[in-house]
Amino acid sequence: MSMLSSTQGTSDRVWSLIALLREYEGKITRADAAAWLNPQYLKDDQTIGEKPIAFGQVLSAATSMGAVSLVGQELHLNPACAAETYDEFADWLYDQLIDLPSQEKDAVLLELFAWVACESAKRQTSGWILEMTNTELADIADAALPSGADDEDERRMNSVKVPYWRRWLVFLGLMEEISANPSYEIDMSRRLRREISRLQVERNVSIAAEEFLSLLRQRMPFIDGGRMYSETARRINFSQDPRQLSPVLSEALRDLHDEGLLELEVLGDISSNHRLHPNSTHKISAFFAVSIKGGA
Repeated sequence: MSMLSSTQGTSDRVWSLIALLREYEGKITRADAAAWLNPQYLKDDQTIGEKPIAFGQVLSAATSMGAVSLVGQELHLNPACAAETYDEFADWLYDQLIDLPSQEKDAVLLELFAWVACESAKRQTSGWILEMTNTELADIADAALPSGADDEDERRMNSVKVPYWRRWLVFLGLMEEISANPSYEIDMSRRLRREISRLQVERNVSIAAEEFLSLLRQRMPFIDGGRMYSETARRINFSQDPRQLSPVLSEALRDLHDEGLLELEVLGDISSNHRLHPNSTHKISAFFAVSIKGGA
């Protein structure tokens, strides 16, 4: 099963399994793990416990992403998954996903985000996705995704998977839950903030805009000009303007500029400027260089 097919294998449940394996030095029997994660309890003189499918889907999600392997009836933690905190687990999973070939089952998480970013650039707004039902989004997305493996049927995306796709994107820092209807929004600021902090570049020094974006594309292949983004643009017949940034990336860059984590440097109306998606409420509309601040 894939991560999206393992609907009860949420990020917090998978993390609980990983933390349990760490406590047992990386190995535990399947039965013991199930007992720890799904303890039984008494209610009205009856023993109550979660259905076996719940633990099975947690295990399916963990094995699909490569964090855990099943050897006979024993679970083994992948030594490469050395995350000690929930946030570090998000980074580890993200690192796995950005390197997956597009035909792999779980590649659909970021491939679909790349499509959303590219489609938003084509439509010149990121609000269009909020107007769609899960079925409508799944239908148009599935037609735009690259061909690849799937567990249950020929579709890589369907209406059942859409909510779980959103849930994983929130965990990865590419979407946010909000108190509104719909209860989510496309916002990659958290992940952008994290990836900028991981860039091995000198702080408080101007970097040409294209050089900065080139560095980001290596870590974020779903942004403008990245591998996933460019392949998506080809599939949906969208001609990219290399100097015009998408709404999704533009708003994330503005957020980090406003937070003081980076400075989008402006130098008049010159041809080398990269243009942000228009936003009448923000003073920055284009930039020629970026300076990452010392605290990032």
